[in-house]
Amino acid sequence: MNDLRKTTITTLEVAEMMETDHWKLLRKLEGDKKSAGIIKILNDNNFVVADYFIKSAYVDAKGEERPCYEVTRLGCDFLANKSTGEKGVLFTARYVKRFYELENNKHYIAATPTEHPGEVAKLLRVTSRHMEKQGSEPYEVAENAKLICEQYGIMLSPKFVKVPEYVQMKMADFLYRDTP
Repeated sequence: MNDLRKTTITTLEVAEMMETDHWKLLRKLEGDKKSAGIIKILNDNNFVVADYFIKSAYVDAKGEERPCYEVTRLGCDFLANKSTGEKGVLFTARYVKRFYELENNKHYIAATPTEHPGEVAKLLRVTSRHMEKQGSEPYEVAENAKLICEQYGIMLSPKFVKVPEYVQMKMADFLYRDTP
């Protein structure tokens, strides 16, 4: 994969950083009946659009799939150059910091609190079910949920995870142990 496309953020996050509505950012990228969008202009002039913007989707709070784009650092540079004034300066500062965080801490999910709690809830349900199917202990599922929430800027009580003093061992732990 091209190095330009390794690290991306979604247009949802970009719109938040630009202090604009997501639909307005999509219109700027895709265009409308009145004017061509950035993507069409790039395509028409033989630029590789995926170096800037990669078509994607997300699930909204109602559980419906909605369009969005993954935006590369190059795409953010492009949008920043089209922005002026204080908003342009603030957007540049936000996305530069965000990409720095992404590139220097691969496990970090989000730098700012999310405006899409339905997406976080869905992620929590999916990961919890997956962990439970694999036989994870309830406190391990809770620890994972707390980690995810904190990475999305959602702070939970320190008492959210209750680690047991001991864990009941199972007969299978003894029967299927690798022995030398």
